[in-house]
Amino acid sequence: MLATIILLFAQIALRPCKIESVPGLAQCGTYRVWENRTTKQGRHIDLSIIVLNALNAPREPDPLFMIAGGPGDAPSFNARFFSQAFANVREHRDLVLVDLRGTGKSHPLTCPELADPDPMGVLDADILSVPALRKCRVRLEKSADLRQYTTEIAVDDLDEVREALGYKQINLYGTSYGTRVAQVYMRRHPTSLRTVSMKGVVPASMASPETHARAAEEAWRQLLKRCQNDADCATAFPMLSSNLQTLLERAERGLVIPMKKPTNGASKIKVSKGLFAEAFRFSLYSPEVAARAPGVIQDLLNDVTDLGEFVLPTRLLTSNERLSAGFLLSVSCTEDIPFLPKNLTPLVRGTFEGDYRLKQQKNACTVWPRGRVSADHRKPTKSPIPTLLLSGEFDPVTPPAGGDEVLRGLTQGLHIVIRNNGHPMGSAQDCIGAMIGSFIDKGSVKGVDTVCASAVASVPFAF
Repeated sequence: MLATIILLFAQIALRPCKIESVPGLAQCGTYRVWENRTTKQGRHIDLSIIVLNALNAPREPDPLFMIAGGPGDAPSFNARFFSQAFANVREHRDLVLVDLRGTGKSHPLTCPELADPDPMGVLDADILSVPALRKCRVRLEKSADLRQYTTEIAVDDLDEVREALGYKQINLYGTSYGTRVAQVYMRRHPTSLRTVSMKGVVPASMASPETHARAAEEAWRQLLKRCQNDADCATAFPMLSSNLQTLLERAERGLVIPMKKPTNGASKIKVSKGLFAEAFRFSLYSPEVAARAPGVIQDLLNDVTDLGEFVLPTRLLTSNERLSAGFLLSVSCTEDIPFLPKNLTPLVRGTFEGDYRLKQQKNACTVWPRGRVSADHRKPTKSPIPTLLLSGEFDPVTPPAGGDEVLRGLTQGLHIVIRNNGHPMGSAQDCIGAMIGSFIDKGSVKGVDTVCASAVASVPFAF
């Protein structure tokens, strides 16, 4: 009677649940951990857990654990996607979705204050507004020690959850920031891992967002080249590069644009060059979206008032309950910003992005507490654990060079660059799912069929 089973292991309680649009049986619940894992005193927090049970017998003993990106995203928000992308894995293995502490449904550190307009109803151009973050910190510190929400602490939580669920070994999948989580897991709990898969690899040496501007610029130049080599695109948008520059110059003068749909009391939005550039950078994350970029640029040139709607999703991203801004900053202000070079100019010179994102995060960290990292932080990952690394050819935030760097420390690693792919799986989802499924079944990178990675079709430009 699986539908009525309640699993109890120490502090863990899982009950049958139904996840919308996800087939098969699932178990949902929480696991309680100490917020301060060192002292084991004070506050407890509950971690959200979803187990998507294997669909068929025999059920293999080693599940696949999912780690989302961000930092600040959570796998519970993406259960449907994971069940589709790894449907072949779920045939005989559980899929386990644990929201890291401070994210999703695990004592989330969200900052809705970042969506508050000024008294005149104007939303500023800062994705990480310092005054709003001061308010958020004061509120969050009533129920959280913000120094306790770092990658290493979250990884120790995960391994405790693994043990409580009764799994001797697990397979691990991480994407974007989740690849940092995976590498820390490999260092701290190597015997718990059977295989590791990563997509959009963040090397230990990267102090995010130090490479964002340069990687986005390279992705933009690749898009320009593809447009120039496409007869229809080149004919339709002969001035594509200069048109983007014109938009950046307009935004640099500062614009206050009425919002078509007032949100959270805001009726207008400030559009700066930096905010527009950040929004445009996000539009390059996948070839599927980037294919529309030439047309979007032309439309924005024709009607500058549309700039407000274009930048709004990016402006509100950090205030969204689906991205925990507090966790992002607890990680960033501990693990990244302190390791940036003092002179940021070489990181951004000649890029359309400029220093907007870097300064947003640096300024935010002046009002956010800093935790601790171990001596292993930023050291190369060295491991014999079978590891499959996947990079998108046109990834504008974690380009293939990161995968190459991590591969050097892996004695049983394989790095595959997926043709015509960006940061998310996108149209390569079936290919990626098949490769990871094969890899997990084998428990080795040897013999994994990677032919599909070079056969992903290019995305045609949209007009």
